Amino acid sequence: MGILGRLSTLIKSNVNDVIDGMQDPAKEIDQMVRDMEDSARQARSEVATVMAGEKQLQKRIESLAAEARSWEDRAAMAVRAGDDALAKEALLRKAQKETEKAEAEKSLQEQQVYVDQLTAGLRALEARVKDVKLRQGSLREKARASKRGSSLGTGTSAFDDFERMSTKIDAVEAEASLGDELGGRTASAVAAERKLDEMEKKSTVDDALAALKKKLDG
Repeated sequence: MGILGRLSTLIKSNVNDVIDGMQDPAKEIDQMVRDMEDSARQARSEVATVMAGEKQLQKRIESLAAEARSWEDRAAMAVRAGDDALAKEALLRKAQKETEKAEAEKSLQEQQVYVDQLTAGLRALEARVKDVKLRQGSLREKARASKRGSSLGTGTSAFDDFERMSTKIDAVEAEASLGDELGGRTASAVAAERKLDEMEKKSTVDDALAALKKKLDG
């Protein structure tokens, strides 16, 4: 499961309910804290990685913007030379670069939202770890008391419960997302969309050429 989903599960979990299922509280509570701390370290590493990716995306956006301007300059040269076909080709390349730039900007926004969510989850988990550490003694005693005279014999750790719960959530969300993506996407619909996209591109390039000529005449 993803680190963000793992953080969410850890933060929302009820510690008291978890320790009720522990067979060896003295060891398992310590292990639970270590697992939480490990998840926090992973989250910090993920934040650093995503932020590095943000810088790369920002550079790509700037590069694509420069390429788009370059293709517009070339289109202007073609117009001055009286070659409309070449000007259209240059404007088409410009439109492609602008589309790539828009996609990169969308990815950048998504990564920024992800970093914000991850950072918030990390702060919440660190607070949870601090709280559990302060209460480790009393939590151990509570677990021992609940286990006196009983033996569950499950052989699983408390974190296995976290993992199973989160995996189920991830699977349901993934299935729903896939259903939304494929809904109504027949072969004929895809072909029609592709044809409409091509028509739109041609119309856009013609409009761009007219606008460029007007700009140069002005």
